[in-house]
Amino acid sequence: MKKAKKLVKIITAFLMVQVMVCLLPDKAYALNDSAKVNVSLLGKYDSADTATIRLVDPDQQKIRFRNHTTGKTYTLTYDNTSMMYDVHGNPISARLLEQGEIVDVTFLKSTKHITTLEKSKEAWIIDSTRRHDLVRNDGTVVIKDKVLKMDSRALVLAEDQPALAEDILSTDSICVRGIGKDVYSVVVTGGHGYVSLSSDTVENQSLVGAWIELGSEVIYKISPNMMLSAPEGDYKLQILGNGANYQSEVNVARNQETVVDTSNIIISKPKEGLVTFEITPDTAEVFVDGKRMLTGVPQSIQYGYHNLKVIAEGYKTQTKYLKVGTPDSVIQIELEKDEDSAASSSATSEDESASSKSTADKSNDSSSEKSSREKNSSISSNSASEGSSKKVSENSSDDGKNKVIEGYKIYFDEPYGAEVYFDGSYIGMIPTNIKKISGTHEVILKKSGYQTKSYRISIDKDQSDLSYKFPALIKVKKDESDSGSSAGSTASSDDSSDSGSTGDSGSSSDSGSSSDSGSSEDSGNTEDSGSSADSASSTGSSAASSESTSSGSEGSSGSSSKEEEAGDAASTASGEN
Repeated sequence: MKKAKKLVKIITAFLMVQVMVCLLPDKAYALNDSAKVNVSLLGKYDSADTATIRLVDPDQQKIRFRNHTTGKTYTLTYDNTSMMYDVHGNPISARLLEQGEIVDVTFLKSTKHITTLEKSKEAWIIDSTRRHDLVRNDGTVVIKDKVLKMDSRALVLAEDQPALAEDILSTDSICVRGIGKDVYSVVVTGGHGYVSLSSDTVENQSLVGAWIELGSEVIYKISPNMMLSAPEGDYKLQILGNGANYQSEVNVARNQETVVDTSNIIISKPKEGLVTFEITPDTAEVFVDGKRMLTGVPQSIQYGYHNLKVIAEGYKTQTKYLKVGTPDSVIQIELEKDEDSAASSSATSEDESASSKSTADKSNDSSSEKSSREKNSSISSNSASEGSSKKVSENSSDDGKNKVIEGYKIYFDEPYGAEVYFDGSYIGMIPTNIKKISGTHEVILKKSGYQTKSYRISIDKDQSDLSYKFPALIKVKKDESDSGSSAGSTASSDDSSDSGSTGDSGSSSDSGSSSDSGSSEDSGNTEDSGSSADSASSTGSSAASSESTSSGSEGSSGSSSKEEEAGDAASTASGEN
């Protein structure tokens, strides 16, 4: 009996188990399938960000990003499960990504692994331009005449390393990217080198005041012991004026100094050319180097570059540069009417302008004469009109940008012992000072055994002194110490500077003078001198302080400090705290 009851219990239990298995198979399988989905992370993410690419490392399969909202940098990994697309939604390889590109990225915070990456459809790009103004000190920049916003969150890269806006010279080509009115990244695509003369005296004849040309890129008025920056590349160099007419082929290498051997220059009696000025309106007055010239009749002017100013009542004054390089030439200029002039004088001027224009159009067969209508251009009396496309540099301006603030100075305190060049003109050895000149300027620091370094600074018009402390110069490695190139010789410009000069450089030989220095932002710049005339600061910070961390800076050495967590850097974009 007991055995029978036990058997019944076993059978009943077995049947109950069978019933449960029959009733619950769908749920069991669903749980099993759910477990499988949770194991796969394909397509899953918990963070999203619109960021700028700082660096792509295909070997390590890592990408560094800059979050524009926070200004923080973080690193994510990727593999063949990470989906990457261009702006059209086409799949791309990580190797096709560029520094400075703006992308929309999704990733898992826990693994720091990229789920998807797509080039931003909202981003714009201005590629390879020298028409930039990055040192304005008001939170804005000007790129190709467009006013944009830029601050310290923007990524600035030079030679693959973080840089400051002040590190970028007017001679540098840059690629700029952003969204809306905000600049997200600035990447230097073409750098600069330096040009100096082995001596500024030849056959007891000074070259100071003559002009040096580098192809179609730079025209500079020679100053004592000068050093100027120029875009890297090969050039046809010409020194013209003071009896010199020298030409040579030179190469300007990035961050290297090219020393022009002036011993090859032959001095001859200065040549003169006959220049005839035909101006609309015919009541206009013409001044060359401050001397009034007659119009409509040939005038004898020495070969070289000269300051040209044209004035007429009811019209806008034009200040230009005149290049004389042929025996006979005709310069035609049509002044632009001044809309603010009185109505009566305006009516008279319109009649004169219409009459003069018809005459000028018949005789105007030079492209450079057409370009003379533009303000801030140069006029060439050469039939080839080379000057119409060149950047002209001289530290003098009538437009108010460069103004000497009388009684106040700019002090250079560090790095100690370095030679200072202000807008190309030699100032002295730090510590030294110059007269305060407002506007945007270029400062070059040079010291034997160290890398030459240059900055772009913006000087205010306040009646106060300024003090600049630049970062310490970097020592040159032994295998690089002899890498500086020279044009026609191996002469070094080190021996051309006065090692003991620390005095006030406000004299005529320094940048305090409006005639000897080579600032690239005065009113005589050539038509495409927007590449140099408008350089200014986006961050409002000054390059003066070696301790400052300005736009895009991740440390002065170029290497990042402690890397930010990916989740923290993208927390604003992903909506997480």
